Amino acid sequence: MAISFSLLYTDVSRAIVQGIQAGIDAQTSGAVAPSITQELQQIKVQNLTSIITIIILTTILFGYIIARISLAPTRNALTSQKQFIGNIAHELRTPLSVLKTNTEVALLENHVDPDIKRTLESNVEELDRISEIINNLLSLSTLVRPEHVEMNAVDLSAIVTEAIDKLEELARRGSHQITVRKGPETSVWGNAAALTQIVSNLVKNAIQYSPRSGNIRITVEPAPNNHVDLIVQDAGVGIARKDLFRIFEPFYRGDPSRTRGTGGSGLGLAIVSELVKMHRGKITIRSSVGRGTTVSVSLPGVAGRGKVGAEASAKNVPNEIAVDFSRR
Repeated sequence: MAISFSLLYTDVSRAIVQGIQAGIDAQTSGAVAPSITQELQQIKVQNLTSIITIIILTTILFGYIIARISLAPTRNALTSQKQFIGNIAHELRTPLSVLKTNTEVALLENHVDPDIKRTLESNVEELDRISEIINNLLSLSTLVRPEHVEMNAVDLSAIVTEAIDKLEELARRGSHQITVRKGPETSVWGNAAALTQIVSNLVKNAIQYSPRSGNIRITVEPAPNNHVDLIVQDAGVGIARKDLFRIFEPFYRGDPSRTRGTGGSGLGLAIVSELVKMHRGKITIRSSVGRGTTVSVSLPGVAGRGKVGAEASAKNVPNEIAVDFSRR
């Protein structure tokens, strides 16, 4: 801006000198010379646009710098918070494992009182739940530096099979029937541990929020633009619209009538969202209260890693939220 005013000052000075010189020449020759005012008006018009442009650009630049400075403490605080949570979770892991091992050893005794046995079995279930929360917290803290996560070609169908095998006991308790449909060429470019957690969290949610003897359908199939879709569908309680738009917030539990008795921590979908983001994928949730929920995750295939996925088709559904991380 200072340069512009300096140039303007130079132009004005030159115009005044030229105007005086033209006046002297006009008096000598008898011709009519242009006035100094006209010269200054021309200079004003020429420089006004450049001055306004520089002012606007300077304002935008200072606004960006101030915003970066203002948000820096918030970003640092979030990073420190995740690291702190990760450290605490890591410290709790060892004593928790000892407690669970000792409890399971006590259950192996042949002459355990039935009431005590039921109490010990309940303790094991609660310890498993706490262990799951700790694992989720560790995953949340690991996502502070996703660039350190190793990516490889992973068969998503195999991940789904492994996750269902681990959740078989949970499904059996609720008499749930899980149907899996797999297509050809379901290899994706990702991290096996992260993909396992995505599948496990989605299937576990479907089991927990489905009524007894409810059906759960899982589909793994190729999608356009070298992507692979994972679809988990249940016929459970569903998610209200007011809760759907906050469903990816950490520790958000939603409607108490939906979460009562499920024992969740509110971290499952938040971690799924972050892991999908890390894979530059897309997650879509469609839900109707009382009719169930469908979660679709689209991940880059091995042949299409780094490519942008296709746009989701517009559908008139009661409640839907879609987050596309492939364009970020």
